[in-house]
Amino acid sequence: MLRVFLLVLAFFMVFSGNAQKSVNDYKYVIVPTRYNFLKKDDSYQLNSLTQFLFKKYGFHAILQGQELPADLITNGCKGLQADVTKNSGLFITKLVVTLKDCNGREVFASAEGTSKEKDFKTAYHAALRDAFKSVEELNYSYNGNAESGAQSGQQAAIQAPKPTTVEKESAVSTPKSQEKELQPQPNPTAKESSKYLLNGNTYTLKKTSFGFELYQDQSGTKGKIYQLERNNSYLINAGDLSGSGYFDGFGNFVLERVNPVTDKVIKDILARQ
Repeated sequence: MLRVFLLVLAFFMVFSGNAQKSVNDYKYVIVPTRYNFLKKDDSYQLNSLTQFLFKKYGFHAILQGQELPADLITNGCKGLQADVTKNSGLFITKLVVTLKDCNGREVFASAEGTSKEKDFKTAYHAALRDAFKSVEELNYSYNGNAESGAQSGQQAAIQAPKPTTVEKESAVSTPKSQEKELQPQPNPTAKESSKYLLNGNTYTLKKTSFGFELYQDQSGTKGKIYQLERNNSYLINAGDLSGSGYFDGFGNFVLERVNPVTDKVIKDILARQ
């Protein structure tokens, strides 16, 4: 009898833990520019369609490489990382949509979307729309829980000993611009080296005393990335990739540089692998 009770209790604990994870807790969805089962960015316009469908069902969806909102740059945990995976099937295209949080935990997985169309683009689009029926059933509505939880976590992380009277007086006059700088920034620099993808090329960032060495895996050394005094701000000296950059909340490296042909500032995303 005790064994049955413990099994029932364990079931409800697991159910309760899963129930606490809701897509409604998250403000953004980041859609990658390429899925692993395809060889090119936005092949068959599948990534663009993914963004469109998320928006259709009420999500604030951002395609990787587009400008990120300031609050998402500061706190990447406000967003979910979307992905589409292809399951094997004979004469049937099968796709599944998933959403993971900033720690890589799966928050949502759709039912398998299928299509028997022979044309690749038609089949992928039909299967994706079929999978998004599960997304539609979520009736997504952002509730701000993850945001408030993240803010309280950040406050706890930067708590210091109680200030003296003099410190309290100076704290009152602290400009809001300075307060923003006190917020913890994404710090993906803990690893000695990480892989990134840009325009079909694979890059490696190796941590050094000055910041990072940047290697293009196909051709060798590319250049250097220097960490500036301002937190999460970098200067890149790497030929045509030279410019400035920062890490976003998902650990991707956002590169801003001048297009030598148009003399306009462009933004690229080195997507973390």
